[in-house]
Amino acid sequence: MEIGSEKLHHIIEGAALLGSGGGGNKAAALALLKYIVETAPSGKVQLMSVFDHSFDSSAMGCVIADIGANAAQEEKQFDAISKAFDELSLQIKRSVGAPLTFVVPIETGPENCIVPFVVAARYGVPVLDMDGAGRAVPVLSLATFSEIPPSPAAIANDQGDFILLQIDHVAKLDSMLRPITGSALFGNSGSLALWPSKIDQLLACGIKNSISRAMACGALMDSLKKGLRMDPACLSLVNETKACLLAQGRVQSIQNKEEGAFDYSQVIISDSLSDSTISVLAQNENLMLYNSNQQGPMLTAPAGITYLKYDGSTLTNAEVKEGDEVFVLAIDAPEAFKQSKRLLQFKEQLQEFAYFGQLNYQLPAEERLGDLLIRLMVHKVS
Repeated sequence: MEIGSEKLHHIIEGAALLGSGGGGNKAAALALLKYIVETAPSGKVQLMSVFDHSFDSSAMGCVIADIGANAAQEEKQFDAISKAFDELSLQIKRSVGAPLTFVVPIETGPENCIVPFVVAARYGVPVLDMDGAGRAVPVLSLATFSEIPPSPAAIANDQGDFILLQIDHVAKLDSMLRPITGSALFGNSGSLALWPSKIDQLLACGIKNSISRAMACGALMDSLKKGLRMDPACLSLVNETKACLLAQGRVQSIQNKEEGAFDYSQVIISDSLSDSTISVLAQNENLMLYNSNQQGPMLTAPAGITYLKYDGSTLTNAEVKEGDEVFVLAIDAPEAFKQSKRLLQFKEQLQEFAYFGQLNYQLPAEERLGDLLIRLMVHKVS
């Protein structure tokens, strides 16, 4: 289907809620949206269903993403995105003689959900309705696409500089990309084209309908904020995701540290529900939440931990500020992340916070996400 400005905006808002605080920032996403609408014919781009796409099994595409610190962005990020796609396309044509005919986002987050649509606007290729996480993740190896060799891969900046990498182990590729992204040439922000693969390979390990889910979530929240009639189809799709309210209150303090092309943060919230203090730890994405009334973490990744302001506005970790009054929501992890191999990877990732205990990713309560949003945004939980 063709989508324009309104639906792209819904994707940004929905992905900001579903992205566990990461996946880029909303300002960068909105700047890309403006470019997309101005560049695409009639201001619209193609979002293609994974269930009734028109490609045969030999069709090749790739994953498109921005990488770096959550708050970082380049002045002409759209040029960096296009350059990465251009260089990977040339490399694939030279090596296998096939064009890249579709693109896929790496994760669900406001910026990284929108990045592939820059390529769609500029080159007319469709975006497949899927990604590699169903939320945002801090490292490439956590993406479900990591079952596939990720290279050749191209990283580019908005000045036309690029590097091609041939590293077939995704964790090694990530460890090479981080210092490149953190260099003065890239300034903690770069654009990636990687995982050039046949369509069936990507479909086999991707999280399907992730863009539609973000779009439905954004549309539902937009209707609730404006007091408009809710689309039953949107509500039904959003309600396929389980969630719960963890806390609500005022953001008391935020500690930030930018290191190795990551944003590390700790957000402290005074929780009026449990009369306690909530601490949320992030490495670009929110990965752990502590409640001062409990021993050990109340919740860990792969479950999502996200913020929603009392006025219904979504917040990533780049936007949350001291004094904000927020609901803290838990969002159930995709089933792919509940497999033992993936859980071990998340457990290893939490060692970044010197945490060596067990994961606690089961939601403490369960409610359908759409119903929860209605309860919070219409009935104003107190």
